[in-house]
Amino acid sequence: MNKLLIIILITFSTISVNAQNINFDKKMGEKQNKTVETQMGIYQNEKMNAYIDSLGQRLVAHLDKKLFDYKFRLVLQEAPNAFALPGGYIYVTTGIIPLLENEDELACIIGHEIIHSNNRHGTKKIRRNIPFVILEIPGILVGIVSDAAGALLQAPVKITNAFYSASYSRKLETEADDQGIVLAAKAGYDPNALPDILSRMIKAIEKVTGNEETKSYFNDHPYTPDRNDNIYKHIKDIDIHKTKHISNNFLEEFDGIIIGESASKGIIRENKFLHPDIDFYIEFPKGWVIENQPSAIIAHDTIKKSALTLSIEDPNISPRQAGANFLNTIDHKFRSTLVDSMDYIQNGEKGYLIKFSENTSQGVMNAFVLWMPLNGNIYKFTGISPKEKYSFIKNVTKSLRVLTEDEKNSIMQKHLKIVTANGNETITELSKRTNNKLNPELTAIINSIDGQKKIEKGEQIKIVVEELYMK
Repeated sequence: MNKLLIIILITFSTISVNAQNINFDKKMGEKQNKTVETQMGIYQNEKMNAYIDSLGQRLVAHLDKKLFDYKFRLVLQEAPNAFALPGGYIYVTTGIIPLLENEDELACIIGHEIIHSNNRHGTKKIRRNIPFVILEIPGILVGIVSDAAGALLQAPVKITNAFYSASYSRKLETEADDQGIVLAAKAGYDPNALPDILSRMIKAIEKVTGNEETKSYFNDHPYTPDRNDNIYKHIKDIDIHKTKHISNNFLEEFDGIIIGESASKGIIRENKFLHPDIDFYIEFPKGWVIENQPSAIIAHDTIKKSALTLSIEDPNISPRQAGANFLNTIDHKFRSTLVDSMDYIQNGEKGYLIKFSENTSQGVMNAFVLWMPLNGNIYKFTGISPKEKYSFIKNVTKSLRVLTEDEKNSIMQKHLKIVTANGNETITELSKRTNNKLNPELTAIINSIDGQKKIEKGEQIKIVVEELYMK
């Protein structure tokens, strides 16, 4: 075989492998993106999402080689963060917005995540060690209950940025820092903004948690002071040519953004769950872990022997038809565990109940799927527990009801609000005047001001207000 042919074959082989790898990124990212949308939920504000995307696209335009069609979205999560999925999916959490002071900081944060995605860090390093909610339950009933619950019981209780970014090595984090600020500078932003937001984020987290950041060999992320030292050293070699920002007033872009969890998705109060938009109430056993996800509520006991999910079915079919459809789709191997299927009266409403039971190495396990109508909706319960706890979790279904007026009027929502200083007040005095729900010290941190000094007249200050939630 001549040398030219060998070179051609090697080149073609390399191109094919790279193309296959890129397609792998895209497929992995698409799958994980659906998980993010299901478990976190995209923040429902078109204007804010458009701004995030326009900033991201401005950065992407300066990549030397763009591997993917990038999408930038705002996700509803209290933790201050941003993360990247393979294939060009970049997310900014609502929790980081109150900490940001300007567009340069947001550009540096997004630039960091673009590098993670474009350099394919997620494909190389992402971990799979996700804890299963009910892993401790033996037998095959776990499978049928998982199927009935839409696989939710086999999914992570709650995905967080830790799943996507904590698995990056320090080397990859440093690479994302170094190349991310170069990308931001190419797009006309100040790379010095990255250490600013990193330092402010750590201060805020330390204030909220009461725990100081420590330097540990086992931390995936570099220690913030060391990380910032590296960034500043790298900035010395970067040509900075700032250009006009996309926004004329950065803070006002996010005025009114939800702080914390959105009441529109329902709220958890100890062992109770209230949903003002769908208008229902349910009460779980005390001490249970409750997770509110966009598609379902998942609850389980602390030892993960009993679990329950609640979701809403198609209201156009009856509970009996929903049960029949389910029975027609279950795997043959589960037939031996089927105990009964029947109409079921609860709180004066007719539902449909399917019961299962299985002898396991740890005793008898019972499971059920129950469809119940309420206020125009069909609610689907999927539960599993040891036999002795079965009636205990069945009682949860009886607590399902519509909200009272007092309950509706007790649901509050926190929002970020931009206010103007009058020039004759400290942050404590401003907080009192504006009914700020944030601790004055934390308010000073997120606004990068001295909490003891008078605030300059006309300065815009970020505060948090609490208002009655209105559907």
